[in-house]
Amino acid sequence: MAYTIATIAGLIVGLVIFAYFWFIIPARMARKRGRSEVGWVLLGFCISPFWVYILLAILGETKEKIKQDIINEIRNEE
Repeated sequence: MAYTIATIAGLIVGLVIFAYFWFIIPARMARKRGRSEVGWVLLGFCISPFWVYILLAILGETKEKIKQDIINEIRNEE
């Protein structure tokens, strides 16, 4: 019985770790840079989440995101 509980607990922990690296990190990175969260998560399925991390880091923020950040900063100064 204890072996079964330990196995189930291990599977749950493994799934949480898998979901974190496969879904949550790319989605957060994409959102922070003003890019499509769903698109980048799906791209992670096609290639690898680690390549998605690298691509998002290289591409950086979108022009729209940069403009919005500047506007928000100006509004906060007033």
